[in-house]
Amino acid sequence: MRYFLRTTLIWIMVAFIGDTMISPMISIRGVSPDFSLISLVVLSLAAGPMPGTVGGFLLGLVQDLSNPALLGLHALCKCTLGFSLGSLRSRLVHGLPVVEGVVVALAVLAHDLVFLLVQSRFVDEGFLRPFLTQSLPVALYSGIAGVLIIRLADMWGIMGQED
Repeated sequence: MRYFLRTTLIWIMVAFIGDTMISPMISIRGVSPDFSLISLVVLSLAAGPMPGTVGGFLLGLVQDLSNPALLGLHALCKCTLGFSLGSLRSRLVHGLPVVEGVVVALAVLAHDLVFLLVQSRFVDEGFLRPFLTQSLPVALYSGIAGVLIIRLADMWGIMGQED
């Protein structure tokens, strides 16, 4: 239980520190990596579906508090994504930067796809432009930054932990 709480809280703190302090410093023309999704991917791949689900719910709930009109949407997207990635971790080839970067980029795209579809109320005009101009560059940048963070986590021995 202590490992579960410690791991989940560490990666939630990494998400908040990354989004509030590091992200504005490394922004390129308004595009910055999504540290909350990167930390959710690392948490889910390192600890499994249960910490991924709980961590995704907590991250999403805190993000939802800033947007009461869509309360619960971030929590739903991140909770589902955390469970899916945690269940997928035994099927992935660990240690390949291409696989890790693609997993992070696809996680960002999957989250943004669901979030933008619900936010735009399933209208094409309100969905396509933000998805193409914001989500795709953020997914690419997050994939690159995610590889670096996953390599650091692997170097520190975090990714080698098993249930």
